[in-house]
Amino acid sequence: MQNETEDPSAPPTRERNVLLLDLSKSMLAPLPDPQAGATERQKIEVARTAVFRILQDAASGGTLFGLVTFTETVRVPVPLGEIHRENLPYIENLISLLTPSGRSAIWDAIGVGADLLRMGTSGVQGNLVLVTDGWDNASTRFDVRTDPKVKASGGKVDLVPYVLPAHSRVTLRIIGIGSGDERDKGVDSARMNQLVGQLAARAQELGLPPAFSYQLVTTGTQLFAQMVNAFLDVGYEDDRPIEELHPEELARHAANAARALKEPQQHATVSRIKNAQAAGKPTAPVPYSELPEIEVDFLANGPGAPPAYLKERYGPLGEVVEAYLAGALDRALELIQRTQGFLPAVTRLYWEARIQYARRAVVEAARALLQAWAEAEKLPPATQAPILRRLAVLQARMQNDKETETLVRFIDETEHHLTNRDPKTRDRLMDLFSKLMELRGTYQLTRLAGAGDLQDAAIKHEAAVEEVFGLLQDARLDLSSEGPTVEGALDFIEICLAEMR
Repeated sequence: MQNETEDPSAPPTRERNVLLLDLSKSMLAPLPDPQAGATERQKIEVARTAVFRILQDAASGGTLFGLVTFTETVRVPVPLGEIHRENLPYIENLISLLTPSGRSAIWDAIGVGADLLRMGTSGVQGNLVLVTDGWDNASTRFDVRTDPKVKASGGKVDLVPYVLPAHSRVTLRIIGIGSGDERDKGVDSARMNQLVGQLAARAQELGLPPAFSYQLVTTGTQLFAQMVNAFLDVGYEDDRPIEELHPEELARHAANAARALKEPQQHATVSRIKNAQAAGKPTAPVPYSELPEIEVDFLANGPGAPPAYLKERYGPLGEVVEAYLAGALDRALELIQRTQGFLPAVTRLYWEARIQYARRAVVEAARALLQAWAEAEKLPPATQAPILRRLAVLQARMQNDKETETLVRFIDETEHHLTNRDPKTRDRLMDLFSKLMELRGTYQLTRLAGAGDLQDAAIKHEAAVEEVFGLLQDARLDLSSEGPTVEGALDFIEICLAEMR
């Protein structure tokens, strides 16, 4: 299953994820659930459901995925590689047979996960997610030193430099289950925080970005949300994927989208996403919040019945979406209102607005969407931008603003299609979109300037357009072999530029 075309000494071109799952005996214990009437589920049951959902995403998104399980022994039931849809039933059956027993070799599991992500002279490249409810009490190969200056006991290897050698680009996200106040009753929060701190210090020494976090969960819903980390979304009934557009249709869409940039009074929603679109990614880790981070997750919905296993793979939100897609809008509204208190507020309010709009309850939909905007604007910039775009698409749909909807959907879908591509390519295209949106300001100066300033404003705007056009041509030369998604995005930007002159 390992990707054989990948150069073992070169930085990866696709996202690489390894999940480290605790299978010690304590994972058989139940977790409470705040949802009214919900039955308690075992920790392992919740974790399995999340793994099934993660596998489904990996199969549809083209990312490389591996699964490491650990008791006192570390095993690799799913080696790092591409997940194919035809193999999903076999893999899911294998995971359903995993049975907790024994103790927890946490440090050894992290070491094995790092080995899966190791790429020769490029160090460790990829993302590690550790899910555990225990204390390390069985590792034989690795240790986390209480004092980095003191040699590890028993000849064990110091885990921190092993996971983070020079030139690495690795993240470690630890999801701890339980209070940790008593040994074997929950995660060892003190040691997990210590590990995160030592990795951050090591990264600083090597000049690498810090990307390590520890999060505590105490309910089944929190565990599922932190493992899956998704803001579930589906397309609208009359949406057509942008890659299906013919050149003439693409040109018409781009010309319409340009009007959203040229007419701010009629397209005020664009200004709400402009700052988030231009914001860079944070250089330091975002402090932990009780709410999970949120990402946009597109779920293809073909003709006929709704996608399978929504409830199983997406939890309570999946049940909401299942009812929505089936046209049971009153049931969907009832279900989404029950999620208050354990779904992220922006997720709940977005879906409440969408359901109310489908029910033709326009006032209620507008009220929920306004609250969703307020919640989304509290998010960190790297998380905020895609969420604000999804809210903008919904608002444009509710206001019958086709120009804004087209513009925002194109930016959104372009970023989505490039999620698993070279980050430099994705960032370059998104930077071009940001600069395109900035032209909105200089264009307006040519309309608002007084008679004496009109020529000067026009010259400044034309210079700004030419600057973006030059960056666009450079991108065409450098990205000529990147495929139809990149080519379509560049064509869209060029047509918008022509309309902005």
